[in-house]
Amino acid sequence: MGSAHIHKPAVKIRRIIGSKLLLILLALLTARCGLKAPPVPYPLAKPVAITNITATARGRSIMLLWKIPDKNTDGSVLKNIKGFNMVRAGIPISQANTDEKEVYKQWRYEYQPGEQFMNIKDTDIEYGFRYTYLVFTVTKNDIVSDPSVPVVVFWDKPYMPPSDIRAQSGSHFIELSWDQPGTYIDGTKIKGTVYYNIYRSLKMGNFPLFPINPALISGTTYIDGDLKDNVPYFYEVTSVSKIGNTAVESVPSSEIMAMPVDLVSPARPYGLAGAPLKNGIALSWEPNTESDILGYYIYRRSGKDKFFKQLNAQPVSGTTYVDTSAPRGPNTYYVTAVDNSEEHNESAPSEYYEIVYPVRMPGQLRRR
Repeated sequence: MGSAHIHKPAVKIRRIIGSKLLLILLALLTARCGLKAPPVPYPLAKPVAITNITATARGRSIMLLWKIPDKNTDGSVLKNIKGFNMVRAGIPISQANTDEKEVYKQWRYEYQPGEQFMNIKDTDIEYGFRYTYLVFTVTKNDIVSDPSVPVVVFWDKPYMPPSDIRAQSGSHFIELSWDQPGTYIDGTKIKGTVYYNIYRSLKMGNFPLFPINPALISGTTYIDGDLKDNVPYFYEVTSVSKIGNTAVESVPSSEIMAMPVDLVSPARPYGLAGAPLKNGIALSWEPNTESDILGYYIYRRSGKDKFFKQLNAQPVSGTTYVDTSAPRGPNTYYVTAVDNSEEHNESAPSEYYEIVYPVRMPGQLRRR
């Protein structure tokens, strides 16, 4: 989505009241949309009105976003967009339900072919105002669409952003926490409820327009799940106040990076058993049911050994192992399962299995 080139200056339009507003605005827009052109034949259809416009009050600006229309009112394809006219009405919130007149401004934004969305930032705003926006599509033939659906924004001073953003990683999730701000951006103490939005990105400093949380967060923790382990994620958090029907966001918090990691060990293997062979001791056990098992480690303690020794440097993928280095006499074994995460989490030991490796194999006769 692109940023648009703004033609200035903004034009103040005379104050207007009542149901005739849209008709007057249309006349103004048609008269001010560019150089004079020859009369347009009636059969040329006008662009459809924009219906998917949204507004976000964040930081020190109001961001408006809408999808570029692609059809005319007669169903034909819209190909000749020149730009967009945006009209804004503003009135102090304290006077919004009185007979006070709203003040109107108008801007023209050029359209860059190939863009699918328009993203406009309005920074010419004052705290304590209610703003209403309408957008009109203008073609290269200076045909103006009907007005978009109106978007109303209650704009007032935002909170300070949350501080001390923290992250705790787990397998496929990251838990975020932070400290609640205590003041508005001007230093006055917060009296209302503080809500939050979470923004996530795979690239540092490149955050999307919309948060990952489907609804405003009322607490100071959030668990972001269904993530890929060992992939870095970047987060920022905003504080949100509710003013009228508008969620006014703070500037973003400091950015934090976190990476989910698999710290869950597999279950311990079961069913360990063994049998003596001519060339060693054959061990077997039941396979683990987890889908991320990399293999198994085998451990042995022989004779008077105090500690168990790991026999295989790399996990065996099957559920059998022949210990060809087993010494004669008693040997005790256990097996652990290992997963395929970068941490190679290892399970608790299986049950012990003790077997005496005989001096002579069964059936072998002693010479007299």
